[in-house]
Amino acid sequence: MKSNNKVSSIIKDFNDGKTADAILELTDLIKHNPKNLVYLFLYAKMCNQTNRLDDAEKTLLFLISKNKTSIEYLHNIYSVYLKKNNIGKSEIFIKKLLGIDKNHYEAQRDLGFIEYTKNNINIAQTILEKVVNDKSNDPFALNVLGLVYLKNESIDRAKKLFDRAITINPKYIDSYNNLGKTFFDLEDLDKAYILFKKAYKINKNFSKTLINIGNYLSLKDRNLFAIKAYKKALLYEPKNTEIFSNISIAYARTKDFDNAKKYYDKAIINNDLNPSLDLSLFYLYMYKNQYDKAWALFESRKGTPKFLKSKNKSIIEKTVKAEKATILNKKILVVREQGIGEEILFSSMYKELINLNNNIKIETDKRLINIFERSFENNKFVPDGFYSQNKEELKNFDSIIFAGSLSGYFRKNKKDFAKKSYLIDDHNKTKRVKDDPIFKNNDLKIGLSWKSVVSVYGKLKSLNLADFKPLIKNNRQFINLQYGDVKEEIKKRENKNFNIYSFEKINLFNDLDDLMSILKNLDIFVTVSNSTAHIAAAMGVKTLLICPKISSTYFYWSNENNKTPWYKNVKIFQIDRSINQTIEDINKVLNKL
Repeated sequence: MKSNNKVSSIIKDFNDGKTADAILELTDLIKHNPKNLVYLFLYAKMCNQTNRLDDAEKTLLFLISKNKTSIEYLHNIYSVYLKKNNIGKSEIFIKKLLGIDKNHYEAQRDLGFIEYTKNNINIAQTILEKVVNDKSNDPFALNVLGLVYLKNESIDRAKKLFDRAITINPKYIDSYNNLGKTFFDLEDLDKAYILFKKAYKINKNFSKTLINIGNYLSLKDRNLFAIKAYKKALLYEPKNTEIFSNISIAYARTKDFDNAKKYYDKAIINNDLNPSLDLSLFYLYMYKNQYDKAWALFESRKGTPKFLKSKNKSIIEKTVKAEKATILNKKILVVREQGIGEEILFSSMYKELINLNNNIKIETDKRLINIFERSFENNKFVPDGFYSQNKEELKNFDSIIFAGSLSGYFRKNKKDFAKKSYLIDDHNKTKRVKDDPIFKNNDLKIGLSWKSVVSVYGKLKSLNLADFKPLIKNNRQFINLQYGDVKEEIKKRENKNFNIYSFEKINLFNDLDDLMSILKNLDIFVTVSNSTAHIAAAMGVKTLLICPKISSTYFYWSNENNKTPWYKNVKIFQIDRSINQTIEDINKVLNKL
């Protein structure tokens, strides 16, 4: 009876927060009763709860040696290994437990979690859907199944599960973070930030929340605040290379080369592959015009989530760097990059490649085939996927090279960049467009494009049509060159002072030849970063490009002098202070024309 009272007192102290005192008393009790399995198991559980995991592991293994079929022992030992991130050992003991009790809820649930961590997504989904069906009020199970759905790109189903987890437990921090990250990836940054802030209120010292807040702030170009959040997270996870990586990326975005390199070196100290980190340093070297160092890191883009999501992994693995050994005297297939804008950018090297090696084929967006054949006087171009999606055809090529990878071979120095325009319009169409009445007066013809709608971070590059109101003057005729459905937006903003002309019969997204003919007839083009900006720039059209300060994400617009080596006719306006100030700077340029 006396010993029972003692144990009850120890448990009460432990539950009241006097954990160290309780464990010390229990240790003394065990010293006098070394074979008492009840005391030992209580000690193991207390060690587990207070993260004294080595002591918990040692004690539980001893207990299991005495009773190999104890469900409680097996349950606790696998949970210890989960905490220690020893997935393999945890899985062994979970399966032993399920061999004894196949309906053990927590073991089933945690096996689903393990399959998720091993990236066995379909197996995890099967297990967790059954678990959630059996017990629908477990936030952890709902949260992990939500993560599984995200992997399978079932975004709406994932969001519903995270919401349910939060409804069941309003302080379940993981689901706030995961739901926030879902909105973040959907570019709904404001909703994401609201959820991250709610997670922060629950626990101001949770590193995952601090990292998410830092990511939001960095993408919003509040990098110094982002760095503070990351460094606070580092206090709780001092060996987390992701945090070092994010700090390096944030410093890179502020153009602080020394600190970016310092944290880059800390991030790669364990030689862990981190393509996103390498790519951030690439941006910084490009900004500094240190092309040799930049291109050495550019291949890392092929391992980033954005690239992997947009391309067939098997093709990525077959591609090689562009160098003497992979270009000269080889049969080459060039495959396109992610978007039409970058495809146009890198096509500046196609003429040089064709002159060097005529035994090539170049896959391209079908909208560009006629344009490229006309501009480069060659029939080397085929639709995207023509060869790359045919395993047998691929065997006929010696080298498969992404278009962007040509840069490391053809753009080693600043003097290597193209000195003149290289895309040629259809002259007959250009003449017909010029006959449109809109070009018959003496007003300044200004093309206008204010959105990027197909880029991964399109919303961050886009503006509102209303932002351009200060540019309105009587002698200026604005011409709509914004692809997509913008009729209502134009109608809402148009008035007697602001008339923006649209070519109703031309699809600006698909009819690229017609788009080029409009561009050719302009006096100047004002645009954000999008594919039309690249088309205009490659044609030699005078272009004023509005770019967010975080344009390090778009290396072709990021340079110390607000110029780009890729296009001589582009003047870049970074939004450093406010969009109003940037528009006023553009107004001054237009006044001089």
